[in-house]
Amino acid sequence: MERAAAAVRARTLIVVAEEDHMVNPGPALKFAQLLHAPTVVLPGECGHLAILCQKDMLYSAVSRFLDE
Repeated sequence: MERAAAAVRARTLIVVAEEDHMVNPGPALKFAQLLHAPTVVLPGECGHLAILCQKDMLYSAVSRFLDE
């Protein structure tokens, strides 16, 4: 994972769901730490569909990230 992070040259925003029964968010959060990338943790019980349940929060976070 460290080697992969060292190869990333793009600004990166990591988005995970707080509770996701399909994908463990842990590795993505660790990768974000290695990149020193901002993260968005979408709350709630929507799991993998949190991008739909929390779309306002997601859109706001992505907008802020792109504006920086």
